[in-house]
Amino acid sequence: MRKCLLLAAGFFMLFTFSAYAQQKIAYIDIKQVIRDSKAGKAANTSFQKEVEAKRAVIEQKRKALEDMRQDVIQNGAVMSESKRRNLAETIEKKQKDLDRTREDIRIELQRKDLELTQNVLKDIEAIVNKIGQQEKFDLIVEKTEAGILYGSSATDITNKVISDYDASR
Repeated sequence: MRKCLLLAAGFFMLFTFSAYAQQKIAYIDIKQVIRDSKAGKAANTSFQKEVEAKRAVIEQKRKALEDMRQDVIQNGAVMSESKRRNLAETIEKKQKDLDRTREDIRIELQRKDLELTQNVLKDIEAIVNKIGQQEKFDLIVEKTEAGILYGSSATDITNKVISDYDASR
């Protein structure tokens, strides 16, 4: 009876290993695709231009606020009490406005970054699905999310995804 069980277990393991050996698995590095593809570079360039424009708005408001503070420091001694108080209130309002603007811009830029990334990821997913079907992969995983510490370059299809993605645009 024991020999039969061992023999059955051996056959089971043999078939299990042969099934795994027949699977075709690949991986991609999504970050590299986003960083190196034409669409990813274009999205990044567009985003950076928007960041710089928003940074200029913040800098303009910060500079105006700093000028008002310098005015109080330099001319505060000769200003009337009511003028100094009004200027202090204006500075406080402008500081709150600057803080609010910074937060609004931060949230807006986060949304924009997420939107751009999701659009690129949607396109990448379509390319990966196409490659998976054409080359009959059983499984394609993302390098960093899957926790791949080592993978043969033969199973890395990142460059193929980049070239197919660039060709599709």
